[in-house]
Amino acid sequence: MAIFTSDPHMVNGSTIDVSNFIAIPANLIEILPEDRIEHWKSDGDKCSFKIKGLAHISLKLKSAKSDEVIYASDAEKPFSFEMIIKLKNVEGKTKVDSEFHAEVNGFFGTMLKAPMTNFLNHLGKALSSKYA
Repeated sequence: MAIFTSDPHMVNGSTIDVSNFIAIPANLIEILPEDRIEHWKSDGDKCSFKIKGLAHISLKLKSAKSDEVIYASDAEKPFSFEMIIKLKNVEGKTKVDSEFHAEVNGFFGTMLKAPMTNFLNHLGKALSSKYA
């Protein structure tokens, strides 16, 4: 298993507000990299999209709490994964740390490291901008 992590990002909103926002799959389109997303679809607790130059991603909300939101792959292709967004209250703001756990071999994990880390960092930056 390969694990990719984001840099920490501070969001000017409460953990409950941020968690409630992230826990709605349809809202993710607001924080995804607009210029890299194609074929966006959202339905209930699921969403799917293609990241240009990478793969088609299908997400399903697995769990949502005020301190953590987890999305899991909703398809076996391109591989099984979980995206974990950790939220921590820091003086009325929310510290966001994201992780992507992918069931891939070491070679594929090495190839995914930079794009997945950039993707996770984009989510944190977009949340910071949304709640600015």
